Amino acid sequence: MITENEIVHLGHFGKAHGINGEINLYTDIEAENMDIENLKMVVVNIDGIFVPFQVSSMRNKRYDSYIVQLTDINNEKQSRKLTNLDVFVMKKDNIIQEQSDSDGLYATDLIGYTIISASDGGIIAGKITDVDISTENALFIIKNSSSENTSLIPIVNEMIQDINPETKTIVMQLPEGLLSINNS
Repeated sequence: MITENEIVHLGHFGKAHGINGEINLYTDIEAENMDIENLKMVVVNIDGIFVPFQVSSMRNKRYDSYIVQLTDINNEKQSRKLTNLDVFVMKKDNIIQEQSDSDGLYATDLIGYTIISASDGGIIAGKITDVDISTENALFIIKNSSSENTSLIPIVNEMIQDINPETKTIVMQLPEGLLSINNS
């Protein structure tokens, strides 16, 4: 069974295209951040269950849309059932590429690093356990050092003051109250 932790949002299906089961796929990711040519499988949330579909063919329609033929979807009636459903890809397939910063670091390289809040007097905010790239702004998912709660911290270059690979720490200027949002 596919879980939400194994997938990342790619976009959504639009209307059926023609009578042979093809469907429009609209992506939310910029083309240069995708390895769309190697897309072999998509995952669709159908009634709360993540259902995988093999991609048998795909062609570019516009910069953010594609016409996709899925294996075993052979007619317009079948493809219409997928209209407006969210489309995901497996994280392990590396279809969506993260952008690296000027140091050549990727956000996922920082998993395991400790975030220190410069704005709160240098307290330890928590340890990065994952990175969420499914939203327009990537987020660090951190486990708070003072509780079992997790917090989401936007990955914004202007907030990052220092990254120290030797001590595996990141000093960030966090907005006031950000860490307490999930602790109330």
